[in-house]
Amino acid sequence: MQMISLDNVSYIYRGQKVYPIENFSLEIKKGEFVVLKGTNGSGKSTLAKLIAGVIKPRKGLITINDINTKSRKDFLDLRKEVSIIFQHPEHNLLFDKVYDDLAFGLTNIKIPKDQHKEIITSALKKVGMSGYEQHSTYDLSGGQKQRIAIAGILAMGCPIIVADEPTSMLDTQGKEEIYNLLWELNKQGHTIILSTNIQSETRTSPPQCLNFARDTPSDTNDNSCYTKKGRVISL
Repeated sequence: MQMISLDNVSYIYRGQKVYPIENFSLEIKKGEFVVLKGTNGSGKSTLAKLIAGVIKPRKGLITINDINTKSRKDFLDLRKEVSIIFQHPEHNLLFDKVYDDLAFGLTNIKIPKDQHKEIITSALKKVGMSGYEQHSTYDLSGGQKQRIAIAGILAMGCPIIVADEPTSMLDTQGKEEIYNLLWELNKQGHTIILSTNIQSETRTSPPQCLNFARDTPSDTNDNSCYTKKGRVISL
């Protein structure tokens, strides 16, 4: 079942002359774990933000479960389908208290306030952060902040999680915790799109492995992208 479709998508930042993404097409099915791998400046983060609807394509079409990411009237529906975890943990959190941060997302998608507590408690449990409702987000480690960000996505019920280099600011333990969490969520049915320039730490089963050269993104779909155990290797 197709979930995400990119049709001849191009994007260029204001003031720039080079398109980081140009005439790029891709289809992602429900439940896939897709790894976007490449060096800094290769276009993988731009693609992640395009898929999440954070930025809109200059040319071409992106649909998420038949929702056009350019459509203003469908923005609320889009937010129920896909959300993104940014590279910097502090960029994912807006409020001082964990509970308030998760409640903000629920309010945005019109979930009644009397349902917030149950939903937030359940979401925190899924990411191993039970009991953190009243903790200050400023006192959390980088890895904990990223888990809270994932909890916010789960609370809103988004089936698609885009993670844009979510471990680049974390220590080794934090990286492993986030990768394992994304892996478990994928096994539970979530579609995961992971952007990374790390060549040996992602676990998938098996992924559609996109390797971004600096000039030309290309879909490799090659068995050398992963081992028999599902660990992506260097390309």
